[in-house]
Amino acid sequence: MALREDKMGQCQLLPTSIRDLIPDDHIVNLCTAVVNTIDLKEIEERYVGTPGNPAYPRRMLLRLLVQAAIDGVFSSRKIARLAHENIIYMYLAGNDKPDYRTICRFRKDNRGLIGETFKKTVTIGRSAGVLSLGHLSTDGTKIKANASNNYTLSEEELKEIRNIIEKGIKIDEDEDELYGDKRGDELPTGLNTQEKIKKKIEEIEESRGKRLKRASKKIIEKHIVGNEKQKKKIEENLNKAEEEIEKSGQKAVSLTDPESRFMENPQMGHLWVCQISDLAQ
Repeated sequence: MALREDKMGQCQLLPTSIRDLIPDDHIVNLCTAVVNTIDLKEIEERYVGTPGNPAYPRRMLLRLLVQAAIDGVFSSRKIARLAHENIIYMYLAGNDKPDYRTICRFRKDNRGLIGETFKKTVTIGRSAGVLSLGHLSTDGTKIKANASNNYTLSEEELKEIRNIIEKGIKIDEDEDELYGDKRGDELPTGLNTQEKIKKKIEEIEESRGKRLKRASKKIIEKHIVGNEKQKKKIEENLNKAEEEIEKSGQKAVSLTDPESRFMENPQMGHLWVCQISDLAQ
């Protein structure tokens, strides 16, 4: 069987239009169409003739927040990161790269506008059978829809929309306290290139006196480049694995499932993994 060429980093002769990479039936098209109907003239007039660098289009920031709510993303830092990395959000931003502070301020200063846009998105999406408040409310909240009229929202639904907006603001405040002026996903200065990361892995291997397995390298790389939450998760998995090794007396355990056990398969002549719960049956 032939092996495909790894095309990472390969340049294209002609640049690809981001719009061409998005399916026609993607829900981003609903988001764009709804936001295009919102009158932003009064808000944007505030920025006409003001000193300093030109402000980002308010319509673009509104598109980002609506799509992010549909996707269950409420952190301004994560939305800003999506605008850098995700095709859908790059398309919505017109390939601009708004800072998370810009998104955060826009959300705080325009609660009413965002709320009205969310309401319109839900009512239009519901009437078309493609969207409900449940798409925006992803924290387990269950809101009974008004089946008799797709064009109205109940008092309970309106309250939930306000809660969704405030939830995003609260997440931003918590992340500001945690990360300060940083995005939260930056690499340390000494590990901000592939060459530096590779060198770090080589140093770890040399200090151990032997080469690391591929899986070990992957774990180290993920810990090096991960954010605080990802680092914490990796460290928790390592702690669980160490506990299982001590309890079971085995020489190795699975990091993805520390409670699994390696057992000899006499027919296949190699080791296989089964759950402790399976052994107990």
